[in-house]
Amino acid sequence: MGIMDMVEQAAGMGGGNVDHSQVAGGVMDEMQNRGGVGSIFSSFQNNGLGGLVQQWAGGNTAPAAPDQVEQGLGGTGMIDGVANRIGISPTMAKMGMAVILPVLIHHYVSNGHVTPQGEPTGAPAPEQGNVLQSILGRIL
Repeated sequence: MGIMDMVEQAAGMGGGNVDHSQVAGGVMDEMQNRGGVGSIFSSFQNNGLGGLVQQWAGGNTAPAAPDQVEQGLGGTGMIDGVANRIGISPTMAKMGMAVILPVLIHHYVSNGHVTPQGEPTGAPAPEQGNVLQSILGRIL
């Protein structure tokens, strides 16, 4: 079963917001292609939003503002990559990512895959399906 199949299945089971589900799958795919979760930490830190990503790492998973996502990921191409991957506008991608990224960052830190600074811990990489289910369980 591919990642998008899992997204569709989770969206159907949750009866919730298919857009967030699709964005979550797109983020997972793009993140893998762009250096993993640590690259998100680095991008936010390099773009002046290191404090925000630290809040997420610490458990504050309240949605970010879409403009914070745009600033934090500026220069990475990730927003356009997610939008193109799932066939939505970059604006819709930013809106979905504003909900998903705080939960994603917290998941990776709280499960010991990266430090609160985004450095790998040496723990085995989590299975995408497990991460996706965790994220969708919290937002749907």
